[in-house]
Amino acid sequence: MAPEAAPVTEHGTTRTAWYHSLSNRLTLLLLAVVAVLAVATGILLWRGLAAVSVAPGTDLAGAAAAVAGGDQATVTAVLRSTLVNLAVVVAVTLLAAAAFSRALLVDPISRLTHASRALAAGDLAARVDLADRSELGELARSFDAMADNLAAAQGDLEARVVARTTELRALLSLSNTIALTTDLRPQIDAVLQQLVAGGRVAAAEIMELEPTGKLVRLARLGEQGAGAAHAPPNPGLEGSLSEIVPHAVVAGDQLALPLRARDRVVGVLTATAQAGSGWDEENLRWVGGLAAQAAVALENNRLYELARDEAAEDERRHLARELHDSVSQAIYSVVLTAHAAERHLEEDVEAVRRGLAGVIELSEAALAEMRALIFELRPEALAEVGLMGALHRQLDGLELRHELRAVRRLGQEPDMPFTTKQVVLRVAQEALHNVVKHASATTVTVSARHENQVLHLEVADDGVGFDTQVAYPGHLGLTSMHERITALGGTLSISSTLGVGTSVNVRVPYEPEVARDEQTTGTAS
Repeated sequence: MAPEAAPVTEHGTTRTAWYHSLSNRLTLLLLAVVAVLAVATGILLWRGLAAVSVAPGTDLAGAAAAVAGGDQATVTAVLRSTLVNLAVVVAVTLLAAAAFSRALLVDPISRLTHASRALAAGDLAARVDLADRSELGELARSFDAMADNLAAAQGDLEARVVARTTELRALLSLSNTIALTTDLRPQIDAVLQQLVAGGRVAAAEIMELEPTGKLVRLARLGEQGAGAAHAPPNPGLEGSLSEIVPHAVVAGDQLALPLRARDRVVGVLTATAQAGSGWDEENLRWVGGLAAQAAVALENNRLYELARDEAAEDERRHLARELHDSVSQAIYSVVLTAHAAERHLEEDVEAVRRGLAGVIELSEAALAEMRALIFELRPEALAEVGLMGALHRQLDGLELRHELRAVRRLGQEPDMPFTTKQVVLRVAQEALHNVVKHASATTVTVSARHENQVLHLEVADDGVGFDTQVAYPGHLGLTSMHERITALGGTLSISSTLGVGTSVNVRVPYEPEVARDEQTTGTAS
């Protein structure tokens, strides 16, 4: 049978009935003990006086005289019997009072103490389960309610932690996808899949903002439900919406969120919540996090395309400069020499022969120049001849084109990654180009060796030199060389003395290709 509910006062607190009050119960207990002892004492005295022949109604003095005049042995026996009976009555009364007080105080307090210690130790299942309707019973029920609330709060917290951990794992997986993939479409598809897979979003769409201001749909996933845009508004969300997802627009189940990167709008994400569910703070934060990843993917794609276009433009400018500085001039010289030989065709055969020899020499130089340029434009040529072979070809072309003396101190081919070789070759080409363009040198020395998985490269000349402490605006070659070597974890240093020459020293650590292959295989397995 369930206990009766305690009455509630006007202030919302419970009020215990007077007969359930703990203090009233203790007072009644004391009064009962006193009453029992008083009655028992009276009865025992009455029986003792009757045993010594004291007539009823005799006053106290008469009773005393009767006891004094009676048989001493009888009086002693009566007193002994009375005291024994009185002691038994007192003992029984005290035992009954102790048992009652134990049930009333000791047991409930002990149960409360045990449950409190268990709860403090982390046992959220600890309960008092006390049906008493006194103040201790109210305290026990309050304790049980508190334990229930704590258990519910812990369950809710654990559920939130699990949900948040799942979201963080999804964001981490998405970040890895964006970091490892250069193609935009798989990145956008991954964002939409994460949005719909969570069960919070029924449909989602990502659009890119073109430079013309037009929104172009990139991808869409899911189907919009029939009940979309009819969810009741969330009044508690309006004030904090700008803090949760700035510039977002919420209308029922519909959400429109601008994708921002570097304080610039790059696109728009639209999402439709499950029919009738609307948007709460947790869902908005989740979609906002994925929208940030989508914005990063769009911005990375824009920067990648920009870098690719700039690299292609740099290559075109480099090719045009090289063609203008070498091949075009060589061909022009061929034309002039041919015309001069033509004028002496009938007059001086020897002059014609010398002219034709000059044409052949210039043509061979132009052919070597073209081969060198083609080699620079074909990365696969580096894979065919290796880094040392590529350096030999560069120096061959340098000698033919610019009549420089090339001293070669090239060691064995290093077992380094192909991409690292590409960077080192580019840096060497830039250093040799600077020698031709600025050094006014007669000899260039290229040294390359590797030891302890470190490549050492030096390009030195006997030119005019320059002051390395002075900045040269517009000369980006040295900066590009430093950036490329630093990206490999290496170092590049330049030493130069006016009138003596310049030396470019490169130090690049690398991991052998065999070790890289084994590591990749082990990771894949």
